[in-house]
Amino acid sequence: MKIFLTEMDVHGVTFAGPNIIAPNFDTAELAASKNNLVVVGELDSIYVDETKTKHDNVVHLDDYRNLH
Repeated sequence: MKIFLTEMDVHGVTFAGPNIIAPNFDTAELAASKNNLVVVGELDSIYVDETKTKHDNVVHLDDYRNLH
């Protein structure tokens, strides 16, 4: 299973939505569309450290989605 990140539009303002746990992007998009959400990417990793080093963990794609 994978974790997909979503967003939602409420009264013209975009907010982070709930995560969707699904086996693939198509299944996540189907679940998102049934709940008025938009899949914006797949959670790839989380960096946790004690330093103040900035970690760039966003991969920009040609289309709108970002992989985080």
